[in-house]
Amino acid sequence: MVDSDGFIYSRKKPRDTPLYSAWRCRKNNPPTKCPCHAYFTLTDNSLTLGSKPHNHLADNTAPLKREVLSTLKRKAAEQPLSVTQNILSEVLADSTPETNLTLPTMESLARVVQRSRAVFSGSAQHTEATSSDDLEFH
Repeated sequence: MVDSDGFIYSRKKPRDTPLYSAWRCRKNNPPTKCPCHAYFTLTDNSLTLGSKPHNHLADNTAPLKREVLSTLKRKAAEQPLSVTQNILSEVLADSTPETNLTLPTMESLARVVQRSRAVFSGSAQHTEATSSDDLEFH
């Protein structure tokens, strides 16, 4: 979940009740160890922050990064025969350079495409070369 300020939260399941769900800042691991928690009230869809504030700045590019990753997954499912590199090039060309600088490596993005294809096609593994090291010539 991303709040209006750009902070990202992960669900903290053991604290859920029928009335609210508990969330914690995604940067709760070292080195940041952010202590902030939020509570989402299910009856009125409101978000309430806990008593401890964030100890870091918000990631304003988080929604844009999520959008790029969602688009990659969608295109991978829609275009199962397209080359991974073509899908990556197409999606990254539509994104801003600032957002592209904050994305994972090209190899990681290629794996996102390949995993999405595998899930969509129902195959356990979709094998395709992601770098020149993966190519075998006989």
